[in-house]
Amino acid sequence: MKKIIYTICLALMTFCIGCDDDDNHLPQVKPESTGTLTDDEGNEYTWVRYDGLDWMTSNFKAGTPYYELKDSWGWSDLISISDKDQAIADYDMYGNLYTYEDAIANAPEGWRLPTDEDWKKLEKALGMSPGELDDTGWRGSVEGELIQQDETGSGIHLLLAGYVSLQPGTPLFQYLRQVREYGYYWSSTVDESYTQSTAVYYRRIRFNSSQIERTSTTIEEKDYVQNVYKRFMSVRYVRDAQNN
Repeated sequence: MKKIIYTICLALMTFCIGCDDDDNHLPQVKPESTGTLTDDEGNEYTWVRYDGLDWMTSNFKAGTPYYELKDSWGWSDLISISDKDQAIADYDMYGNLYTYEDAIANAPEGWRLPTDEDWKKLEKALGMSPGELDDTGWRGSVEGELIQQDETGSGIHLLLAGYVSLQPGTPLFQYLRQVREYGYYWSSTVDESYTQSTAVYYRRIRFNSSQIERTSTTIEEKDYVQNVYKRFMSVRYVRDAQNN
């Protein structure tokens, strides 16, 4: 019996040591500097500095909330949300979702929608290998986890706010999708290889993932009766580091 108890205890100790190793496998990455800014509506944001760029650490939220937008006739919601009360409650945490044009237009003075190169510069600062930066698809090793850390880690704190898109086969309505599963973030850089319409690069992160996706998408889409709809994604603004 003593031998059995000893074996069980040894196994539990080994398991716990393994858990500690899993918890501590990420490198410690900290910003060079931090600060705050306030938008025109009085919303305050923190920023963190990496490799000469200041990044907002929460999603932008100024302007009309996406869930209040109306269709072109003004009589119904543009975006269909199964639980609007939950979407309203989530707004403080996840911020707003924007079309590509509004993402560019709403930047506070001195800030900009990050370019594809800005995103790559951040990913490199978090440790992504230079050979992966220009790849498309899911890239990196631990950067997808680091970029989601709050102020106790990297401070970037990208969020899983989902996105707004057409549900295949359903005209007239766009849907909020993949909240708490994925985060979608615009860049301002147009993908010149796509010639049928305007497509831009963006970043996607996912729950419990160590990688970051770099790819491009059109800024609008059509349903099967050729109605045109804008895509909506999250926004983080960036600026060149200021002397402070």
